[in-house]
Amino acid sequence: MRYAPSLHWGLLWLVGLLLSAPNLAAEPAPMSSPSQAETSLASEAHGVVTIGVQPLWLPNSLVTAVMQRDTLLRQSFLRKGVQIRFPAFLKGADVNRALHEGKLDGGFAGDMPTITACVSDQVHVVSLADLHFVSIVARTPLTISQLRGRRIGYAPGSNAHYAILATLAAAQLSAADVTLLPMPVHALPKALELGRIDAFGAWEPTPAIAEKMYKHKIIHRFLSSGYLYFTPAFAKQHADWVHWLVAAQIRALNWMMQEDDHRLQAILWMERDAEQLEGREFVLTHEESKRVAQYSIRRMRDMPLIPEEDFAIGGRLERASRFLSTIGLLPAELPWSSVRDCLHREIGLNVLSDPQHYQINTFSYGGQE
Repeated sequence: MRYAPSLHWGLLWLVGLLLSAPNLAAEPAPMSSPSQAETSLASEAHGVVTIGVQPLWLPNSLVTAVMQRDTLLRQSFLRKGVQIRFPAFLKGADVNRALHEGKLDGGFAGDMPTITACVSDQVHVVSLADLHFVSIVARTPLTISQLRGRRIGYAPGSNAHYAILATLAAAQLSAADVTLLPMPVHALPKALELGRIDAFGAWEPTPAIAEKMYKHKIIHRFLSSGYLYFTPAFAKQHADWVHWLVAAQIRALNWMMQEDDHRLQAILWMERDAEQLEGREFVLTHEESKRVAQYSIRRMRDMPLIPEEDFAIGGRLERASRFLSTIGLLPAELPWSSVRDCLHREIGLNVLSDPQHYQINTFSYGGQE
């Protein structure tokens, strides 16, 4: 099997850390993210709540960009003597690592990292944070079966990692039939253009950036979900804080749904956050970012509640868990209950049932009243 390296499920939370070592051939070079240092400092400070976010994950990054500038959220925490910080990460596996090490209280991540965190850390998953496509991208049009024997770049432990494996399986292929090359998500388009890989899998905006900069082709899309979750200790000790954070997520969605100008402002904030993480100018125009996010924006009113379907045998998360178990990335006999019991849909229902208390339709962002 050409898959570097093989993974033991008990160490799955380390997938992103162990497999995202620098690919010396890829450009730009992997960043030594200052956000991770900030995470360590924030977690050691008294009275600081830290929530990991991913500025390079559209459209969820629009929501988290708005949440970070939510005056009501900050005031509600300050009244409790607590500050809130949102350290930035490149992928969900990095969020999981920081959470596992006690440097985060919660975070936003895609489906595979969320399932992994359920199994390894018994997190409390409290809301749906994203519903969008992961894309497989190549220089020229290819069928999935034509990926046999080719090199595929991916961010380890991410929703794209799962999407690649599931897509290969649907074409009667496995990881043994390709060469999977781990690398940072922002390095994938350049690596593809230089011929260091033959295809890659990634979430937006990376596929859109590859299309714009290099005319690469999207050859397959895979519907993926993302979630907000917290450590069990934080969720149990600070249930009211969890409710206020979910309220901030819903409030951000409601605000963006109000006007085009609000969505444009969210894009501007998201671009600023992405540029700070990457250390370079964001490639997409405002309109291109808006187009990428349109699919999920249309579904945003329902997004915060974990869908009832996610609790069911045969639902999206159960299918993903079963598949990951089948290929050895989770325990072979993993009971569905170990993931299902992490899901706490009632948090969102509680918030929506008391909109005045949680101020989900009252807005104050970045000085706006």
